[in-house]
Amino acid sequence: MIQQMKECGTPLSMTDIDELERSLGIALPNDYRAFLLKYNGGRPTPNGFPIEGLKGNPMGSIQVFFGIGSPIESCNLDWNYATHNGRVPTNLFPIACDDGGDLVCLSLYGKDAGAVVFWDYFNEPDEPSYQNAYHIAGSLAEFLESIHTLPY
Repeated sequence: MIQQMKECGTPLSMTDIDELERSLGIALPNDYRAFLLKYNGGRPTPNGFPIEGLKGNPMGSIQVFFGIGSPIESCNLDWNYATHNGRVPTNLFPIACDDGGDLVCLSLYGKDAGAVVFWDYFNEPDEPSYQNAYHIAGSLAEFLESIHTLPY
């Protein structure tokens, strides 16, 4: 569970989130909207999380949660959505990254709607698929509860 979030963005309003959704043509789940309102991105402590099925790497660490309006372009939700569009499956929305460029994504629709998924950048296939995507949690709440201090 997140104990502290550092380097959060400026406080958001529902209008800010509505504008992001409108500009990207997506609908974010209410629990993620509430998370954005609370933090607007940032660096969590602790930052470790479990990854199911990623051979040789059962744990990841969040470098940063993306937000809205960050002066660092690569920390923005819209930039990450545009940058990874056509590379990640269309239902996955990048919400965070690790130090190596892998993504933590929220499934916006489909059979795993609401789930949190790890997208492995280094094993990216030619076409977007779940071939390099690994289950983290069934919901955002479950994911946030699973965040812990890494043993190393």
